[in-house]
Amino acid sequence: MLERLEGRAWETPLYADFPRAEFEGRVERMQALLAENGIDILVLWDEKNLRYFSGYHNNLFHAGSFQPAIVLIPADRDPVIIVPDFFCGVAEGYTYVDDIRLIVNPHVTANVRNIPVMVADVIKELGCGNGRIGIEAGSLGGMTIPRPLNDIDRFRDELSDAQFVEAGDLIWKLRCIKSSAEVEALKQATRASIDTYAELVGVFQPGMTEKDVGLLIRQSLLEKVQDCEPPLVTASSRRVPMYDVPAWDEGIPLNPGDRLILEPLPAHKGYYGSCCRIFNIGPLSDEVQERAEFVDRVQERAIAAVKPGVTTGRLWDVMNEGFQEWADEDYIFDQGGHSVGLCIHEPPMIAKGEELSVEEGMVLAIETWTIGEGDGRNMGAVFGVEDYVVVTSDGADVFPGYPKEQRVLGV
Repeated sequence: MLERLEGRAWETPLYADFPRAEFEGRVERMQALLAENGIDILVLWDEKNLRYFSGYHNNLFHAGSFQPAIVLIPADRDPVIIVPDFFCGVAEGYTYVDDIRLIVNPHVTANVRNIPVMVADVIKELGCGNGRIGIEAGSLGGMTIPRPLNDIDRFRDELSDAQFVEAGDLIWKLRCIKSSAEVEALKQATRASIDTYAELVGVFQPGMTEKDVGLLIRQSLLEKVQDCEPPLVTASSRRVPMYDVPAWDEGIPLNPGDRLILEPLPAHKGYYGSCCRIFNIGPLSDEVQERAEFVDRVQERAIAAVKPGVTTGRLWDVMNEGFQEWADEDYIFDQGGHSVGLCIHEPPMIAKGEELSVEEGMVLAIETWTIGEGDGRNMGAVFGVEDYVVVTSDGADVFPGYPKEQRVLGV
């Protein structure tokens, strides 16, 4: 059962990430795309899309037993948000949406299973039950409808006279171009990583473990921004390296000669910053110094190639050409970066063979990695760097990053 909220507690939400114009602009641009593509209404279930278009968010999307929100964006009228009744205050506190529908008794299993019918009934009420309904699907992926399969099937069955249309690529068309407010949120999150590196350099001592460093980084980040993912902290002394798994193994001390890959992922207003760096424990050998500087040069070459119209596959080619020219070897990774925003990885990917074009306003992570010869378990030869850039009309502006020449801990 749905009840319509009669009158908001606050005309302007108290905790919105951005001003009203930011969200209204997103909805208006989406409505224009819907009309252009003959789509009558867009149905949003994905957590990131809900936050992008309405500002709504909370910390219970992982619960799974109920749906924290659904947003409907008709092509020709104001959006509707549907939330469990106990999240009414969350909707009022974070969103500018006026049409708020409340799911009564949202923990009762029968009511949870009936959510697809409730949503379908609102779509019919809005005059779109026989129309073209946009859903979060498309060639670029990266979105989900976080409901059990039987719920999705029932939703479709309730709208059997409608035509379901993939609208995911249209959503990415908007989300991949960042506003000035989004860029600032990304910069603030990235600055948290940079400041945290400076703190780590000041307190690090040989013998600290991966877990010590990981906890230090996480605590420091949470003092600076709203949230963060468990930070990637990977030591060369691991018996079996796991490149993208945060390490909490207390048995891996960091001693002179080891190398440490760090990639914190702080988030400000939901936007993920990053600045990946690799530190040597103790002085660098000439060989390590030379390889690290080589990787930096490849990244700089790729950044110089960023401009509107270039394909992301071409950016990967630039990296590969740098490796071949300076080291007479191929770039072994099939990707050299990606777009960023409310997700850590967003399309377009900077990857081998990609044909998607760079556009002004995108924020891209430009990352370059290399692994030397070994048996596949030797982390000592890993070198990498990652920085963000925002695409301008004729090139790219690089986000502030931690100084690359400061490569040592414990000295």
